[in-house]
Amino acid sequence: MKYSLSAKNLVCRNLENKAGYCADLLNPKQSKEITGLLRTDSGLLSTRFNQVISNAVMQPRILQRFVVDYFAERHSPFSLWHCASKPLDDAELAELNLTRQAPVIAMAAEVKQLATDEKKPDGLEIKAVHTAEELLAYGDLVAEMQRCPRETAQIKKFYHQLAELPEHKHSRLKYFLGEFQGAPAATGCLFSSADALGFYDLGTLSDYRGRGIGSTMVQHLINEVLHSHHKHAVALVGEEQQDIWLNAGFYAVGEVARYDFIPERGGAHISNADTENKLLDDDRQSA
Repeated sequence: MKYSLSAKNLVCRNLENKAGYCADLLNPKQSKEITGLLRTDSGLLSTRFNQVISNAVMQPRILQRFVVDYFAERHSPFSLWHCASKPLDDAELAELNLTRQAPVIAMAAEVKQLATDEKKPDGLEIKAVHTAEELLAYGDLVAEMQRCPRETAQIKKFYHQLAELPEHKHSRLKYFLGEFQGAPAATGCLFSSADALGFYDLGTLSDYRGRGIGSTMVQHLINEVLHSHHKHAVALVGEEQQDIWLNAGFYAVGEVARYDFIPERGGAHISNADTENKLLDDDRQSA
């Protein structure tokens, strides 16, 4: 399939904006950017909320000093999302303790071309999250879907802190909770950037899968997008989940590689501020 570079950039910009936005809600002004590389720091020990977005192939020394050493010094995990068409060297990243995860497919669509067929399974209700209590319930559900105990705890911490903020502080995030027969069962989120609405957090508890709940949540969010002012919608989905998006009017625009970094206890790579500032200056000069 021929991918549209401009459409893929639309997906990656939305991912960048969301990563920086969420991190800044908890840990303001700690995100930093050099040419082709955004580093966000939420202050949590989380690969979900500490995201590094790469739009170019970086030399290993830059990744180590600007990213790996930074988080290793804080004993903090992070995830690296590589959006450029040219791949990174997995062997070089492995030497930096970055482990490749399953890739995701970038999807994009013009809103005017989207179509919905929202047929709700009996007993399913999807509602927008408005109150602090609903936000906590949403966070608990997202956390419950994780396999990593550390990540589960950090996700709950994020939503507990988010629930304490005034709603206008996180107004670009629109959360939706799916309840099946009165029990929380599925989640979905829309993030608004300047040029697109992005789909995130789409998940269904294992006990409720196979009932069409997840696909109904997608259709519900698409219907929300259709009533928005945005001209474009974007998503990052697993390879096996593409059909529902293609049927709705999205198209695949490329692959995004993901790597996770989990710091070794007692084995952090430590850098100092002078080293990082020199790296920033060198990179700006080469841009």
